[in-house]
Amino acid sequence: MNRNYAIMRVEKVKSLAAIAAMSAHWRRTRPTPNANPKRKSNNRVLQGAVDPYKAFQELIAERGISKFRKNGVLLLEFVLAFSPRYLRDENGKYQPDASKKLKDWINASLSWIKQEFGDKCISIHLHGDESNYHLHFAVVPLELKTRKCGTQEWALNARGITGGSNKLRKLQDSYADSVKQLGLHRGMKGSKAQHEDIKAFYSALNHAKEDLQSINAPIPKPHPKKVNIWHERMLQVVSALKQAQNDERSKLQRMVAELTRTNQKLRSELIKRSNVKSRLV
Repeated sequence: MNRNYAIMRVEKVKSLAAIAAMSAHWRRTRPTPNANPKRKSNNRVLQGAVDPYKAFQELIAERGISKFRKNGVLLLEFVLAFSPRYLRDENGKYQPDASKKLKDWINASLSWIKQEFGDKCISIHLHGDESNYHLHFAVVPLELKTRKCGTQEWALNARGITGGSNKLRKLQDSYADSVKQLGLHRGMKGSKAQHEDIKAFYSALNHAKEDLQSINAPIPKPHPKKVNIWHERMLQVVSALKQAQNDERSKLQRMVAELTRTNQKLRSELIKRSNVKSRLV
């Protein structure tokens, strides 16, 4: 029997531009290749700001933070999700109790977020227009520090939340514990699986689309299985192009060889004529 897993990821956001891009992705104000526009109604703001970028700027101004440390972490973007089979059957169809399961998972996740981060969490979005439901939430790593002179001031300290593997591991353990009653299990500790693989897939797909559009070639649909079929076809095209290229290269090589032999013959003829002319003189 397959186990269903609770998933928690976190990314460090280090610039205002990156926060703005994150906000645009959450709100779907920029193209999202792996999202289905027909399912956009499944997206909603669960708590906090609709625009986390605006909320971040307001909170920072309110706390009197005007300067950021170079390459410092301004915000932490968390993603909570679960195994697709948690809601779907083997054929990919939603199970009869999928709606209740989703609601229970959302409530348990919201309780965990509130317990762990409190008012540091400025926005929580639910996405249901991609292949699997998931939550995005933004945490501003605020910390009230006391200076040597005794005055207190607000600062940003992401290390206080995710600094080192132990803190991140404890967060993953904590989240898994909060949803284990729903039948979701913690993933393997120390796993090397990375969300970057998925991001790389869609990034490569986007670049492929641009290149293909420039030569009027067929564009793959944003779904891994369909892309596999497209990929096989494109490999055949690439193979044919390579063969044609090799044939053309061979043809050019034969032409170069022929020209080289002709040049050698001409050079020899010129040398002979030069020698004959020298003897006559």
